[in-house]
Amino acid sequence: MKLDVFSLLVLLGALQALFFGVYLLFAKSENRFQNRMLAFFILILSYNGFETLNWSSELGKYLFIFDIFPFVLVFAIGPSLYLYVRSFRKVPPVTKPWKHFLLMLVPFTNRFLLVIGYFVWKFTPNHFLLFQPAWLDKYYATIAEPASILSSCTYYLFAVLELRRQRKESLLIPEEYRWLKMLLAVMGFFNTLWLGTYLYAHIFNVWGGEQYYVIETFLVIFIYWVGFMGYHRTKIIYVAQQKKTQSYFDNLSKEDVDRVDAALRKAMAEDRLYLQQDISIQGVAEHIGTSAKTLSAVLNQRVGKGFNEYVNGWRVEAVKEMMLDPTHAHLTITGMAFECGFNSQPTFQRAFKAATGQTPREFMQGTSIQKQP
Repeated sequence: MKLDVFSLLVLLGALQALFFGVYLLFAKSENRFQNRMLAFFILILSYNGFETLNWSSELGKYLFIFDIFPFVLVFAIGPSLYLYVRSFRKVPPVTKPWKHFLLMLVPFTNRFLLVIGYFVWKFTPNHFLLFQPAWLDKYYATIAEPASILSSCTYYLFAVLELRRQRKESLLIPEEYRWLKMLLAVMGFFNTLWLGTYLYAHIFNVWGGEQYYVIETFLVIFIYWVGFMGYHRTKIIYVAQQKKTQSYFDNLSKEDVDRVDAALRKAMAEDRLYLQQDISIQGVAEHIGTSAKTLSAVLNQRVGKGFNEYVNGWRVEAVKEMMLDPTHAHLTITGMAFECGFNSQPTFQRAFKAATGQTPREFMQGTSIQKQP
């Protein structure tokens, strides 16, 4: 292993991005989707940092994982950036965001078949396959990089257009706009450098890896910049959003706040809107006859909770009731959670633990002990 200054800087940058990405995934936020998209974006950069470290430190002689699955995760960098920008437009919410990542299945499937094909070809008599898997690898290498560049640049343009629309519709506070504008400017430079590196290699027939030193150096700088600026900007934006919500709330009359608060409780207690797995703040606002902005302000300033936390609180109470009701004993805990509006087990587990201080299983065991004579 050769750990020179460059490799050490790459290692520290990749670790910084890894820690920040994991932090974003689990940090509490009213807009968890926004945090997740930025986390995905940063974690992909972190992975590419470790990939750079793999060849710069000559670890590639011993670690083959980066050689087995190259140009797979990079197909997600464009979609995650676009969806992060799109997440600032809270209404309407993003539906089926996973569809933007389907393109990753093509390179992943190709690499998976290559690995399987290699073992079949290597360990069967007379080489069962009619062609060597290396042919598939060569074909993949020819199209993977230009396809990933095209994907990144296309989604970058989508992100730029989305930011312009949000700016035109006055959907962003100044702090949000400045951060997104900076992020897209730096990403635009990165895409330009990436495309230029690829074209340079083909025009001047430069191969062997030397042509990537410039872009890999910039990638290291980019990782440090995103990690540092992303952390501080998300904090600044959060404070600015809270101040904006507070200011809007202060201009609401007490009668309006009381009316929205009462209508919201009725919508949950009597209409049981929380049972809808695709519930949104816009849908609830329309149901109770107010705006999403007003409802969000009341939730944050009067109730002291974000929309998802508030809805999940009602769902947790409903699950607890089902757990105590013998008529639902035939259902699993996960089944009860889905019956009460949750659409994923991890979300249910987190919400239940946050609301009760116990896991669902601990809660059930505790109630069973109390019932014993």
